[in-house]
Amino acid sequence: MKLYILSLLILFLSKTTLPQTKFVIEHVNVITMTKEEVLKDHTVFIENGKISFIGKTGSVKTPAGATVINGNHKYLIPGLIDMHVHFFQEQYENHESTTEAELKMILANGVTTARIMAGHPDYLIARKNVAESKWIGPSLLVASPQLVGSWPWPPEFKNYEIVDTKEKAEAAVKKFKTEGYDAIKITFMVGRAAYDAIVSTAKQEGIKVIGHVGPRVKLPAALAAGEQIEHMDEFIDLLLPDTSYNHGQSVSDMNIWRKPAWATVPFLDESKLPALVKMVKDAGVYVTPTNYFFISTFGQIPPEAEIKQKADYPFIPKSLIEEKWKNRQAWIDMNIPAASREKYIQLRKKMVYELWKAGVPIMAGSDSPEFFLVSGFSIHDELRTFVEAGLTPYAALQTATEVPAKFLGLTSTGQIKVGYTADLLLLDANPLENIGNTKSVNAVFKHGNYYSKEVLDKMLIDAKKLFN
Repeated sequence: MKLYILSLLILFLSKTTLPQTKFVIEHVNVITMTKEEVLKDHTVFIENGKISFIGKTGSVKTPAGATVINGNHKYLIPGLIDMHVHFFQEQYENHESTTEAELKMILANGVTTARIMAGHPDYLIARKNVAESKWIGPSLLVASPQLVGSWPWPPEFKNYEIVDTKEKAEAAVKKFKTEGYDAIKITFMVGRAAYDAIVSTAKQEGIKVIGHVGPRVKLPAALAAGEQIEHMDEFIDLLLPDTSYNHGQSVSDMNIWRKPAWATVPFLDESKLPALVKMVKDAGVYVTPTNYFFISTFGQIPPEAEIKQKADYPFIPKSLIEEKWKNRQAWIDMNIPAASREKYIQLRKKMVYELWKAGVPIMAGSDSPEFFLVSGFSIHDELRTFVEAGLTPYAALQTATEVPAKFLGLTSTGQIKVGYTADLLLLDANPLENIGNTKSVNAVFKHGNYYSKEVLDKMLIDAKKLFN
């Protein structure tokens, strides 16, 4: 008898502690991202992490055993995808991993998928932990350690591999494919012979090449290789009136720290922009501009008070703050003329607009944490920068939903459809009216779980305590 009672007790406890697998979101406005429209006062069923029904509220009976959530006429969109993410562990002398907490922080800001852009074995473990629901966070794709021709920075956190010969390049690609990385990350320091070896070996191995384009390779070679390009590297250099001027180098990527490169900005020729756009369009490559990082850091130089008032500032670890302010001051001390900085901002925005208008697939990437940008928070700023460049709010949303999902081969992510994964973001306000409304996160659905605003706020509070 005692054994029978004990068995019943165990059965009862097991049933009451099982995770909820059915959710019904009623009275919600749905932005499916299949076309530019709002489905008003709809109901969405979620079962076992998949969308099983989308229809007018009240049109069908609520499934038995489901948790019903009143959407209160808020806005449901696909979860955001950030295509360029790093972690604090990579920066300066801060080598203590806070990745688990950072992943919660990213999810709390509505990012349900993130691509890590400088791989490390720790990040493969993080990807596995999230996939197995041991950690809470966005789904992760992990690019390989960056392939470089040299490494001038401290080597303590080794998220790079020196490939200064063709043989080393071939071996690195094969090694990182075997280790399970999702793409091969390349940087601006790779020489042409090694670059060609990376591209050809990656093609043989069936893995994509992504990342930087440097002055030793140049944009035409990267476009011919079909590389997925970050930062619009070398784009601006092709606007030089004579590519022999300053050795053909302007303010792409790390050249932004070279004052002689900034001396070329007044001479950049916008009439060459249509030919540049056509080259990129004809190559069929996807581009991640990371415009907010470059514009806010090197173009506008926000005043100290404005930086400290940003929502993400309290989430920067104290161990990194001093170094970030030093870097900002070093940039200010370069005394770049305001007219050059303004032209730089205008050109970066115009390039994004013209690429988008021509049909080049644009993807949102924050390149955070960097300077005073923090992962999770800054993807919303990137979307705003796209709208400032001339994209519609809907087009800006596409850069963080269906476009990157297509590039990544995530066939059931990036839109709200029956049968798709329920990676969803509930917003208090309509992002099609104001792209800044993507910040109004009310709830997140991920891995079959529902994270209410209270839970998301708790994640942020815990992260803030950890970092400070």
